[in-house]
Amino acid sequence: MYQVPVASVAKSLTRKDSEADGMPAAHEILPATSPRPRASLRLIATSDLHASLMPYDYRADRPNANLGLGAIALQIAEARGEARNCLLFDNGDFLQGNPLADYAATTRRRRAHPVITAFNTLGYDAATLGNHEFDYGLRFLSGVLADASFPVVSANVATRLGKSASRDETLVPPFAILRRQIIDHDGHAHLLRIGVIGFAPPQIAEWDRNTPEGSIQTRDILAAARAWLPRLRACGADIIVALAHSGIGETDPEEGSENAATALAALPEIDALVAGHSHRVFPGTDFPASPAIDPVRGRLAGKPAVMPGHSANHVGIIDLQIERFTCGPRRWRVVDASARIGQRSADRALSTPALHQALAPDHRATLAWSRRQLGETAVALHSHFATIAPSAALSLIAEAKIDHIRVALAGTRWAGLPLLSSASPFRAGGRGGPENFTEVPAGPLRMRNLSDLYPFPNTLVTLLLTGAEVADWLERATAVFHQIAPGSVDAPLRDDAVPSFVFETIPQLSYAIDLSQPPRFDGQGSLVNPEARRITGLCHGGHPLAATDRFLLVTNNHRAGRARLQDPAARQKVVFTDGARVQSVFSAHVQRKGIVGAPPERNWHFLPMPGTMATFPVGPGAAPYLADIASYRPEPLARDEEGFTHYRLHL
Repeated sequence: MYQVPVASVAKSLTRKDSEADGMPAAHEILPATSPRPRASLRLIATSDLHASLMPYDYRADRPNANLGLGAIALQIAEARGEARNCLLFDNGDFLQGNPLADYAATTRRRRAHPVITAFNTLGYDAATLGNHEFDYGLRFLSGVLADASFPVVSANVATRLGKSASRDETLVPPFAILRRQIIDHDGHAHLLRIGVIGFAPPQIAEWDRNTPEGSIQTRDILAAARAWLPRLRACGADIIVALAHSGIGETDPEEGSENAATALAALPEIDALVAGHSHRVFPGTDFPASPAIDPVRGRLAGKPAVMPGHSANHVGIIDLQIERFTCGPRRWRVVDASARIGQRSADRALSTPALHQALAPDHRATLAWSRRQLGETAVALHSHFATIAPSAALSLIAEAKIDHIRVALAGTRWAGLPLLSSASPFRAGGRGGPENFTEVPAGPLRMRNLSDLYPFPNTLVTLLLTGAEVADWLERATAVFHQIAPGSVDAPLRDDAVPSFVFETIPQLSYAIDLSQPPRFDGQGSLVNPEARRITGLCHGGHPLAATDRFLLVTNNHRAGRARLQDPAARQKVVFTDGARVQSVFSAHVQRKGIVGAPPERNWHFLPMPGTMATFPVGPGAAPYLADIASYRPEPLARDEEGFTHYRLHL
């Protein structure tokens, strides 16, 4: 495992100082024997890159100047050029997300991973781990990180938990101290010690528990921070930057919170913070103002913070004004700060030749791999309306999964139970924008199309569920919809606060969704309306599901982990898992059958609400497929600022 003992980390990152122990309080007036040197320190951050490196859309097989780290490389260079003292960080989720990542993970390589090549080329100073770094397994991750010329830190991901957080055997060093020479405003050089600490969502311990090579263990973000931050300061850090692959949430979150960035920023040791994971933008209009969140100035709990979107669509920039003090072990302090999101210029090329040259071999190899034809599809496979009507794309994914498990369970004691398979539209608009839809026309089906239809390297997991648990599984999927009052006119159908991937369908079942009811579960899967039921008429093979009926549900390791977190008392039984990745199962299914795809069976629909109309946003490619939702008599309305076209649906 890529593991460095904590003791050796501390030893290698510190040096002997003659400064006295102790630190003056923030309000203490220090003796001004001479003017205190001041300097500027710029922090540049990317987050949730998802292997988006080149200005190329591998799924569509065409250049796209607005995509990738290459498209913002010059912006990073310019931001560096504007500041005397500058550091560049990545905030996690960099290894997974497109055909380039899938290619790099499925072939034997002698070169460094393309993401690491890009980071080394651009001179990143440090990075942390996100949840998707673990998608391809720990052995793969260890090999990737071995080529990094910068420290990768994470304080709450461990191979073994100790009696306290400070005794955990962390997978990578919990923190690093970057010793950099800076130039103050008067042109004098100083040594600055920048502490960098990282955090990941603790849920990954459950999300990746069913991987065949074992799993990692995690700590609550705040518990780990409270243990390691004082040690980081004691090791000599003048300034501490937190790389938190975590969303912006409450100031007093529950233990194990997935979105702990606000509470983390409130800890006194932290001077600046990079948030991520939720693919949102901060500072900006994504977040309402509150006493702890200033979305205009970019402050979380009073500390400068950024969340730079996803897929290299934004760069976060924090400018710190720091001042030199003459006593205490902490020699520099932040006296002023600003935070902003850098915007790309659309009227000029933004790539750097060095990055293009470094990635050229990986780019060529990915193109060849992604263009391999695996079979054909008899119908178009798209996700434009996959959350509001049965989808041929989702039906095909469910079919491939269920066929694999049917063969695997043949002859076992489970073979006689009804077999179900869930499927979710991973690219269905939302925060990914109006281009974030899957669209594969009828005809050749290539490797790049499979990565589009199923972009995650999840492994298959088969669960034993009761009829009541199956019903709740579908109830959680309906959290993506607003409650619609009968007789409403143009009420928004989709709840933008809930990602589209929360939605799932089970093609082997028939049912209706009653939108007049409030959601039984919220977007996190927590029970919020115990009396509410949106799923009605739930049947299997024409027979209503009884609460005590038993079913096998084919899902993936991530969904199985989410189910355990959402309902720990349910104790869903894992019947079978062989470590098979859904993408590999999908590819083998297409190659075996040759021609796949069929119009979907109308197994589910919204319960009719006469006289009621709702609106639904779609991307620019949806118009040719309006026949899929003809029963809702769709009417085009207006296009919004993001580029979504809104349709009126007659429910």
